[in-house]
Amino acid sequence: MSQGSIARTTSFRLAILYLALFLVCYLGVNLVAYNMVASHLSQRLDSHVMERFREIQTAFDKRGLAGASAMIENHGPAIRGQETIYSLRAPDGTLLAGNIDITDASPGFSTLDASNHNAIPVNYRLYRNALGPAELIIGVSYDDTNSLRSIALTSFGWATAILLATGLGGGAFLALRTRKRIAALSAVMREVASGKLSTRLPVSSRMDDIDALAEEVNVSLAYLEASVNAMRQVTTDIAHDLKTPISRLFLLLEAAAQASTLSAAHPLIQTALTDIRAITATFDALLRISQIEAGVQRQRFRRINVNELLQDVFEVYADIAGNNDRHIRLAMERGGQTMLRGDPDLLRQMLANLVQNAISHTPPGSQIEIGSETQKGEVVVVVKDNGPGIPVEERLNVLKRFYRLDKSRRTEGSGLGLSMVKAISDLHGATLHLADNKPGLAVHIRFPKPGDSLWKNPPAEVRYAGG
Repeated sequence: MSQGSIARTTSFRLAILYLALFLVCYLGVNLVAYNMVASHLSQRLDSHVMERFREIQTAFDKRGLAGASAMIENHGPAIRGQETIYSLRAPDGTLLAGNIDITDASPGFSTLDASNHNAIPVNYRLYRNALGPAELIIGVSYDDTNSLRSIALTSFGWATAILLATGLGGGAFLALRTRKRIAALSAVMREVASGKLSTRLPVSSRMDDIDALAEEVNVSLAYLEASVNAMRQVTTDIAHDLKTPISRLFLLLEAAAQASTLSAAHPLIQTALTDIRAITATFDALLRISQIEAGVQRQRFRRINVNELLQDVFEVYADIAGNNDRHIRLAMERGGQTMLRGDPDLLRQMLANLVQNAISHTPPGSQIEIGSETQKGEVVVVVKDNGPGIPVEERLNVLKRFYRLDKSRRTEGSGLGLSMVKAISDLHGATLHLADNKPGLAVHIRFPKPGDSLWKNPPAEVRYAGG
């Protein structure tokens, strides 16, 4: 994996995105909180100004302007130290009492900046109202309120900066950590690309999204490894199976070319043609299996009466079995029709391969039975015999291409018959089951129910149940 900029990694971008969304929400909440705090402080300040005004008004109500002036003179110096100002003027504008001379304050609430008066450098919240014939102005410093607002804004700013730094740092950390994991995965995939198909991606115990993806890739790698191994095995088997007949074909044609007369060469040519037909049949079978596994035959699916299909196969092979000293019997459910959906030609080929396999691998006098039954709404086609059967450990192997129980390969056949049976059953979404007939072999092919989705669109996947 190339070491690009961390800012371009997906994890860092996601971290930035979530951080931005969080900051927007955080700043929105803080803005609302700040406005609420500022509004509360302003209300408290106005209440404090009004409280001072009412104190003077109470003194005026009791003793007139003299009482109000006396209270202002008594509180003025001390209050001034607390940044509180008073200005009581007579109707003619004469200053009766107070610690500041203010003439331009607006009626009601207003503000007085420190730069607009000669008192101490303090900002004031003013309230101007009539006090009998006179006019009273009271001011209370709002510097404390401004300080609280400044502290709140500063704390919000620091909190935002810390949050942003933490988010960016966390995003960079996650990006580095994720990049290391992806680099490890990339290294493994490079090994796979170099041909080491047995290599698997590491999966941690956290089982996060990367681990889930790694598991899926490992499953795909397992299938790929199995497919490549199967291809290699098929290639080896083809070379092994065709080496002898091709060598023999070469010798036959060479002998025919050296024959002195046409009559002497004719039997050699006929034998060579027989070998060529066998080789051609092998490749035709391989091509047909590949086409079946690719699912190209599904467009020919239709409703099929299984009993009629079994009857056709029985009629074709009854005489063939008899000529080979085998007896074949048809066993079907009576009454009604057993229906399934599929390709009639392929299903007929599947049954023919099973019957031919039973005839070829059972001793003379053996009994072969073909039939069908319905189990829980599923159609089951059965082909069984009382021959030697197949060992349990070999039942999965015989479904492979070119595999033969006879390792010496002296028996006739290409080893593709059961491979084609498996391919056809897979195409129809059926389950192939090889079982012991005690004695002999029983092949059960279980098709999905008519209402099953597999019945409408069967997957081309391996479906085998040993036993």
